[in-house]
Amino acid sequence: MFFTELPINLFMLVLAMIGSGFIGFSLRTHQLKNKNVKIVELRKEMVNNHAYILELQKEYVDLETQCNQGKTPVLAMKNAVNVFERQTQELMDSAR
Repeated sequence: MFFTELPINLFMLVLAMIGSGFIGFSLRTHQLKNKNVKIVELRKEMVNNHAYILELQKEYVDLETQCNQGKTPVLAMKNAVNVFERQTQELMDSAR
């Protein structure tokens, strides 16, 4: 077998390992920072969307209550019976 001798400087090997570790650490830190920024943006967007939906629901409920207030008055059954009896009595009296 043919072996060729390669001169390896131990100092350069250790320096290359430390340098590559630092570069990898820096890249991963940058990726994590970007990920966290994106998460914060998405959370803010979700909170804003939920707030907008709640605001729309409140407006809808307000409009619904405004529409229902004027159209159908609620009469108590006792009052309706008394009114009916009075009207029939008045009709009977006016017919005599």
